[in-house]
Amino acid sequence: MNIDNENINRARVLFYGLFSSLFAFVLEEERYKGVEEKIDFFLKNPIDDEVDKTLINMSQIISSKGLKSIQSEYDSIFYDLSSNPVPTTASFYEEERDDGRKRLLMVNYVLQSNYRRDSEKFTDLEDDIGFIFTLMHYLIADELNGDEKAASLEKEIFKNVLNNFVDEFIEKIYTHENAVFYQEVAIFLKSFISFERLFLDVKKPKKREKISKKDEVVNISDAEAKRRLENKRKKSEEIQECIIEVGGDVEDEV
Repeated sequence: MNIDNENINRARVLFYGLFSSLFAFVLEEERYKGVEEKIDFFLKNPIDDEVDKTLINMSQIISSKGLKSIQSEYDSIFYDLSSNPVPTTASFYEEERDDGRKRLLMVNYVLQSNYRRDSEKFTDLEDDIGFIFTLMHYLIADELNGDEKAASLEKEIFKNVLNNFVDEFIEKIYTHENAVFYQEVAIFLKSFISFERLFLDVKKPKKREKISKKDEVVNISDAEAKRRLENKRKKSEEIQECIIEVGGDVEDEV
């Protein structure tokens, strides 16, 4: 790895760490741990004018409204079934259902890595965007330590999973009726994904045919609704430490 790539990867680790904190499902007490510090770091290390303006807006919203308000906004965007919740799994964007082909693909990638999803602590699936961001964070960190296999895996995950649905995910967040802080996050994420495509030499996919909002609401299955509500209930009953663990087995049904 040359010096330029090493410096870029150190920055990528920080980006994915921030997005993991913003999108991975954890308990309220831990959900946004370190987010303010990460935003401050990026503000002290300017990227470009547009991104810096977005980071300033994010910081100001946190300062004025507090983290509890951000947590409530997160719930209303991703878990409130009355406000057209934004789907978070790659399978949903491909097949309009969870637990589909992209999950199986992600399980295969996880099995090739040094990590496993801790199903007792992280109830969302392997192709959930929060899990993907977190796994990418760890894989790039491993790449910095000379792990060539990790380097190959994170590129495959971006190319074959994240790249294919992240634009639609971003658009759904940006246009969601309850998005304020997360609208700024969507702008920040869009800019980062554009950089990732350049760095990894991955083309932006063609835009898939839209379905109506009415169809989207119907297509959130009873099982998905139950899972989201169960996630929301569990966050007040469990202790969250880490959403992935080193080694071990994936859950039995996989």
